[in-house]
Amino acid sequence: MNGKRVLVVDDNWVDARALSNKLKAEGYEVLLAHDGAAAVSTARKQKLDLILLDVLYPPDVGHGGGVPWDGFLILNWLRRMDETNNIPVIFVTGGDPKTYRDRAMKAGAVNFFSKPVKVDELMTAVNLAVGHLGSQPAINTKKTVLFVDDEGDWRMVAGECLRDAGFNILTAKDEAEALRRMETVKLDAIILDLNLGGQNGLLLMELLKHKHPGVPILIYTGMHHDNTTITEMLKNGAKRYLRKGSMAELCETLKGMVN
Repeated sequence: MNGKRVLVVDDNWVDARALSNKLKAEGYEVLLAHDGAAAVSTARKQKLDLILLDVLYPPDVGHGGGVPWDGFLILNWLRRMDETNNIPVIFVTGGDPKTYRDRAMKAGAVNFFSKPVKVDELMTAVNLAVGHLGSQPAINTKKTVLFVDDEGDWRMVAGECLRDAGFNILTAKDEAEALRRMETVKLDAIILDLNLGGQNGLLLMELLKHKHPGVPILIYTGMHHDNTTITEMLKNGAKRYLRKGSMAELCETLKGMVN
């Protein structure tokens, strides 16, 4: 056990149990709540480090006790009470992200995930959220890296290898997803492919440099470039350039960038 306690609030017990099992495997103590009333009551009575909160609840659950509970009303009450107003909240929901993401962040959530959730990315967000609480030591000292590549097999295989090498890895397939990933997570490095399904990776690099100055970028590509072109990329903001090849080379290059 890592001493951190997480409350999972979800009317779907299958989802809640699956998430609970993953959190427990990572060393967290997990409490479950089925509706808004139970969530608020548990948060008041138990010392919590984090709450994972669904947005939508069916009428027979959401109107328990005559109160029209949804995730936003729950969060509103949590922020009103001294015992709970500093507990970080991450939304994990099947609701439409276009409808709820911005509203969730404005309401005070530290992150937002859509179901079916990518568990590795959620766990990275969980570790980051509890690692910044109070004066307690952060449980997550790993470097956090965004891996941007339009090819799913590269995201999966390289991501797994980098996690095994000790990094927290977030993945994105294109510019829009990359920018969303960077909204609420502090990154230590970015690994960027140059051909993103027709999008130009160099244009994205310029945008990332502008929005997040100081975060080193590793150009990672299967394309061939001559030395003059590579030198120009490095001069224009890339920290390193690497042709796609062995995973060991990628891991060592990344370690050299962030350590």
